[in-house]
Amino acid sequence: MDRTPAPADHNPTNSSVEAYTRLLTVPAMTAYTADREATHAGDAHEYALLLAAVEGALGAQVVPGDGRWSAALRTRRVAKPLRKIVKHAKGQADGFSELRKVFAAHTAHVTALPGQRAEKAARSAERRASIGAAAAKALHKSATAAAPAPAAPAAEQQQGAQVRGITELWDRRGA
Repeated sequence: MDRTPAPADHNPTNSSVEAYTRLLTVPAMTAYTADREATHAGDAHEYALLLAAVEGALGAQVVPGDGRWSAALRTRRVAKPLRKIVKHAKGQADGFSELRKVFAAHTAHVTALPGQRAEKAARSAERRASIGAAAAKALHKSATAAAPAPAAPAAEQQQGAQVRGITELWDRRGA
């Protein structure tokens, strides 16, 4: 992928992308999403009014020879796409509201990351230091402990003494 800067004569795609990069701050994103949410909520309201008018007008149309549900079924067939439009307009308004919340949370999270990482590094250093101190203490104890008693000679073990472990077998190997 080419990462070179755009030429002086920007094409429409680059200029539109650059226009939206100004929104990458919380106040700008909040203002933009609130505006778009209000626009889509207003549109949803307008579409709902249109839906009510269409349902009322078409439901009142009576054609000679209609059955009991004929007008309602015709109305439903025409109103179905309008209901979909109302639903999606409300969904867009909700989407912009959600975007505003998620973007603010993301920005707060990214801002807090360096501090969290520094705290984690400090905890790790403390843990390593305490483990190192415990290991040094254990080594000191081992070094200052009394020397173990000498093992019995290999000849005594072969005369009928029972083998108790793998180290004794190694001692008998040469015999």
